Amino acid sequence: MAARDHFRAHARRRVDLDATLRGRDVGFSLDARVRDLGLGGACVEIGDAQGGTVGVEREVVVTLEVMAPTLWDPLILAGRIAWVRRGAQGRPARAGVRFDHREPAALYALFQLLGAHMYDA
Repeated sequence: MAARDHFRAHARRRVDLDATLRGRDVGFSLDARVRDLGLGGACVEIGDAQGGTVGVEREVVVTLEVMAPTLWDPLILAGRIAWVRRGAQGRPARAGVRFDHREPAALYALFQLLGAHMYDA
């Protein structure tokens, strides 16, 4: 998709949160860092010690488990991989996750997390 053809329906906030990215059907589990977060999706840095992103491909169904200081338990968000940029020259790989909100409780928890993060700065 060309950059000029792309738009976001929901704004994103810059964050730095620990997370785990799990492939539902592919069967991978990777440590991740959430770099920006919004109601519609997130940008995550992924990869193991060797920079691998095995199984992370466009349209793969995933679960993103976000650990936030304002939450008791991880926030579990279902979605799909929207895009992947492989890491190069010592930089981690990045992927975009497009959320599929099917549980109102998870969406509300995400909304609260974004609101709380606004006041952390």
